[in-house]
Amino acid sequence: MKTTLPLKEAWSNYYRRDFFRLWVIFLVTGIGSYFLFRSFIAPDQIDEILAQLGDTFESRGLTFDSSAHETMIALFVNNTRVTLFAFLLGMIPLFIPYVFVVINAAVIGLVAMLVGFAGESVIRVIVLGILPHGVTEISAILLGAAMGLSLNRYVWKKLRGKETDVTFKALFVAGVKMFLFIAVPLLAISAVIEAYVTPLLLQ
Repeated sequence: MKTTLPLKEAWSNYYRRDFFRLWVIFLVTGIGSYFLFRSFIAPDQIDEILAQLGDTFESRGLTFDSSAHETMIALFVNNTRVTLFAFLLGMIPLFIPYVFVVINAAVIGLVAMLVGFAGESVIRVIVLGILPHGVTEISAILLGAAMGLSLNRYVWKKLRGKETDVTFKALFVAGVKMFLFIAVPLLAISAVIEAYVTPLLLQ
């Protein structure tokens, strides 16, 4: 049984497969939720939804009058928290990391739907407003979820009395290192892009 787990081995043997599977789930959920919201949300509900989204963003320190620096900090803190929770809550055998992925994908689908209702080009907003920062941001969150699923899988094996090829400590420590050295830098990059570059691209 492995008592230490180098990051390269952790990625290759424990995270990579779940990471790419979660990307597929994310894309399918995002696209599916966009068409689902378009089918079931009436135009007269848009204002209420926008108000609720505004309250949610405001509670996270994201307002229209925030400076770029304040926006960057708020985005980084919130996304780091989501990624960390996706990892740590994987210790609870309830497949919670999947919930994080589905919720985040559904939010993007909802935003795309609102953009369409506003008469804006959904493709333009996705290409210029989401992709530049979204690739690194979503990758970091999905990596956190993949690490959470590795813990989840370990817990389930133990509950079922099965042997594992690595200790929980080794798996957890590898996850913490991956979070600090890979996920956090990716989230920092995405926060800078979203706060400073994205507004310029969407002008």
